[in-house]
Amino acid sequence: MTDYTLHGNCEPCPACELRREAVDTAAIFRPEIQCQVCNGTGLLPLSDAEIVRRTCDEARRIYWPQFEARIAAQIGERG
Repeated sequence: MTDYTLHGNCEPCPACELRREAVDTAAIFRPEIQCQVCNGTGLLPLSDAEIVRRTCDEARRIYWPQFEARIAAQIGERG
């Protein structure tokens, strides 16, 4: 389920970023940006399908190479 509070479930709102570049001049006190695109959250939620796709891509990149290396090491120990 899409939840903008979870890491990886949303992307920054490009409309807010453009407005911040023009308005944001202070390092600490940031003025509130009114945005029609994201309703002021600064984040655009991803669809459930996109979240699953990105999670699968990350698993292919990180988990599967380690899994295959572990299996190859186990086969090497037996053979």
